[in-house]
Amino acid sequence: MNIEHKKTALDDDSVIYQKRDDSFGKKDIRNLSGKQKLQYFKDYYLLKVVVVLIALAADGSLLNGMIFNRSECVLSLAFVNGSRIAQTEELNEALAQYLEPGRNDYVSVENYGLDDYQMQMAFVTKMSAAAIDVVVCPQDYFEEGCTLGMFADLSEFLPEETYQELSGRILEGQEAERDVEGTVVSYHEAKPYGLDISGSGLFQEFGGTEESPVLCVMVNTGHGENVRNVIAYFLK
Repeated sequence: MNIEHKKTALDDDSVIYQKRDDSFGKKDIRNLSGKQKLQYFKDYYLLKVVVVLIALAADGSLLNGMIFNRSECVLSLAFVNGSRIAQTEELNEALAQYLEPGRNDYVSVENYGLDDYQMQMAFVTKMSAAAIDVVVCPQDYFEEGCTLGMFADLSEFLPEETYQELSGRILEGQEAERDVEGTVVSYHEAKPYGLDISGSGLFQEFGGTEESPVLCVMVNTGHGENVRNVIAYFLK
């Protein structure tokens, strides 16, 4: 049967053939009740608004931390192995009062038992990132650190007058020269890499029990003035 020219009951432009439009116009929204407008907002806009607000909050927090209220560690002390102290928080507070860092700056005092693998990795990571300024350690670790070239030459780091005043506490060590396989082949000339702080009342006050603790300045410290101040603090 040929239906190409068959008559229909409806014209081609009848509303039933028109594309359906489910969108709301301004006129439609104005005609909604208050409760219906609130529901419409929840259905179509609430999620978008929440996403935008979260993004703005994240950006604001990032800008606040990086620019407006930037926080920086102005001195980091690591107490290693047998030279660990019992009262890290109390020493942290005491040093903050002594050094008086900026409003958003802080001091870090931490213990590291390097026989624990996770602590050892944390220590090495911070040390590699120049995030440790001062190490207080036993004699055996001092000697090991010297061979690895970890510590600053105190004759160059300290003012000459201060160095002379502390000459009775100066400890020397030797940096090692190694081949490509890491085997020690020779030692450099001995240099003053450590300070004997045994008998320091402050070390004992904050729970230090090591008989011969050695204070060393990390070779890559970026807080020289504060480090010199903390040396005076422990030896005053």
